[in-house]
Amino acid sequence: MDLRKVWKLLCGRRAVSVVVSNVILTGAVIAVSFTVLLWAQYRSSAYNKQFSEAMDADIAKLKERLAFEYAFYNQSGSKLSVYLMNCGTIDNMTIQTVYVSNSTSVKVFSSINLTNFNGVEIADQDLDRGEEGCFVLSSLSLQAGTYTLRIITGRGSTFDHTFVA
Repeated sequence: MDLRKVWKLLCGRRAVSVVVSNVILTGAVIAVSFTVLLWAQYRSSAYNKQFSEAMDADIAKLKERLAFEYAFYNQSGSKLSVYLMNCGTIDNMTIQTVYVSNSTSVKVFSSINLTNFNGVEIADQDLDRGEEGCFVLSSLSLQAGTYTLRIITGRGSTFDHTFVA
């Protein structure tokens, strides 16, 4: 090969501009690829965390068990006393809503004050594993008959009990 041709090839601007443009294009593609990789990794970890939290909440809901020990309606005082026990394997069971219903009416209570069997208020207003508690629904005029008591917990579990007034 002639030295003049080699010199022309090395000094030719066309060849240098193609190489430089390819290097710039390759660098841009690599930068965008790393950006997409980091974004995908962030989103997948966020989805994984969200899924894990949802699964933990569902498992906690499945571990809730509530035993109705006794439900007594005092007709002269218009009060329904309900005695409960957390017999599940999870702590911090709160009572969110209570429904008292029969075939003709439904009464809803959302402010429930848990006490122990001695009438002393439970400080954290939840039932831990094996803990017993009770609540009283006042100003409740029930006719003689069969009623269903439905309790909805803070985690969304539903527990039903039938009693006779």
